[in-house]
Amino acid sequence: MSDNSARTGPFVMAELKNEGIPHWLYDKYPHLRPVSWEGRKVESAMVTYNHRDFLAEVGKWYDRVGEILGPLLVGRGGNVIAVQLDNEIGMLQWINNTPDLSDFTLARFIDWVTKKRGSEPYGFPLEKRDVTYSLLRSPGEDFSLEFICDFGQFTREDYREYVQNLKRLAMRAGIEGVPYVVNIHGTSEGRGFTFPVGISQLYRACDDEEVFPASDIYLGDLSLRNFQDLYTINEMLAASFRNVYGSMEFECGDGNCGDNYGQRIDPYTLEHKLKLCIAQGNRLINHYLFTGGRNYILDPEPLDGNGRIAFTGEHHDFAAPISPAGTENYTYRFLKEATLSLKPLAKGTGNLSVIHDPLTVAFIPDYFMSEYHYGARSREMVSDLQTHRAGNYWDSFLKALLLLGYRYDVKNIQDGEIDPERLLIYGELPLFDITGRSCRKLIEALGITPGEVYRSSHRHFLSVKPSGLPELATHFARAFKIEGGEELAVIAQKGETCAAKLGRTTIITAHFNCNTDFFGRILEGYGLKPKISMTGDSFGVFPVVSIGDRGERLVCVFNEDNFERRVGLCFEEEPLFGGKELLLRAREVAVEVNRP
Repeated sequence: MSDNSARTGPFVMAELKNEGIPHWLYDKYPHLRPVSWEGRKVESAMVTYNHRDFLAEVGKWYDRVGEILGPLLVGRGGNVIAVQLDNEIGMLQWINNTPDLSDFTLARFIDWVTKKRGSEPYGFPLEKRDVTYSLLRSPGEDFSLEFICDFGQFTREDYREYVQNLKRLAMRAGIEGVPYVVNIHGTSEGRGFTFPVGISQLYRACDDEEVFPASDIYLGDLSLRNFQDLYTINEMLAASFRNVYGSMEFECGDGNCGDNYGQRIDPYTLEHKLKLCIAQGNRLINHYLFTGGRNYILDPEPLDGNGRIAFTGEHHDFAAPISPAGTENYTYRFLKEATLSLKPLAKGTGNLSVIHDPLTVAFIPDYFMSEYHYGARSREMVSDLQTHRAGNYWDSFLKALLLLGYRYDVKNIQDGEIDPERLLIYGELPLFDITGRSCRKLIEALGITPGEVYRSSHRHFLSVKPSGLPELATHFARAFKIEGGEELAVIAQKGETCAAKLGRTTIITAHFNCNTDFFGRILEGYGLKPKISMTGDSFGVFPVVSIGDRGERLVCVFNEDNFERRVGLCFEEEPLFGGKELLLRAREVAVEVNRP
């Protein structure tokens, strides 16, 4: 673990103006600023990544960076152990819904899609001329979803080629012999619901033994509200990439980035995040932003409001543990203590991975390929995906699994088949494919007939009634029929089924809250018991057991509440912590290491 990693650019982000891309680049090469939907020029600091003119300028930059960075690399006696190849690739395109639809990129897309689907996949010839480019920039409702799906698949390959181009330029500049890092972006507003969008964009880009994915984690306080997000993010990374991974932007400040004390992160959160990431196999943690700095005035000075290199005023990231003036923030002591507490853990400990229960959460990257939309149909598709793919699912079912003591893994079933002994479908029924066409193969194979959808409103107070449990308020439920199934829940006042079990398959088509009684019954009905058991005041206590490749075992026990808990723990009926009951103070993490 180290914070000695280098961010080479060309994109820096970090509140720099124009994301660190020099303004002269657009003056010299105006064609590098892409156009997007309806031929509109992109206003954000985007470039056409793989254009030879851009790569030529990047090569000059890398050559200069290589002169400075080369002697500092760990293989040459320095202490820089990793180099980041650009920053947040594809993020601006996603958050602004501005795909690069320049002539250059669309010509490459046409070559790619015609090899896969022929010369007229959308009902007209895909010729490299203005009339075709215009049709693709303003796709009609009859083919918009198909085009957007194809373009999303192409973009993954385009980003992969970009990373390979950057790697080639870095090696030419003598920046080699260390891992090349690509950071996966996506957390937003203290949650991880959109993090898989970053995975979806970049999981082809890291298909290289020398390219390592690493997360950007901005969750603020870690608590019962969102602890499952960090666990799920790490498991999704492990499922989607073959290389060892870590966190390139591990949030370590106090949250006061707006200089208005709008947030003040609990410093014990740093230890929670740090130890959970280590327990789940992170091998590199880059504290960000560890030290604040001063934004210097550019020369010549632009008349843009402050004339400085960044837009945060004179100081940059005053929320850092060490201020621009060199003074220590209150978070510094806690970060130091948390980092030093890892020393006994790091000594003689190999690569760690969580010991999972026999529970696998399916992950389909294409469900998160929703960064682009155009027209009513695609907006509706994106809205539907966003409603059902994370959000309530993470806050209800996944959180309930963790609180009940189960530790699930994640499997990318898009790249491989899965043959489960038991199957649980949660949320909306799969009625359409990713292009909006009717696709009911799964529900027909299960004998499911979909019924009406019900939603709550300011005058309609939708509830569902699980068997033997009180009614639960919800905002979404779909009725369905299934022959021979055991009814588990109905829609209140309608009596129509919204949860049922048929053999080894459970179907839940309503958004439940985090009802551990309801989900616990389902898992017990399958005969599943968690490997970790707890006694005492255990609600809100989150234990993780990990095993290293050298046979060592790590146990981390997180108290996610702001008051103390007293618990006893066993792993597969073996007492942990010498059989002693733990008294966990507010937000405390207890650790036990056993080596063979």
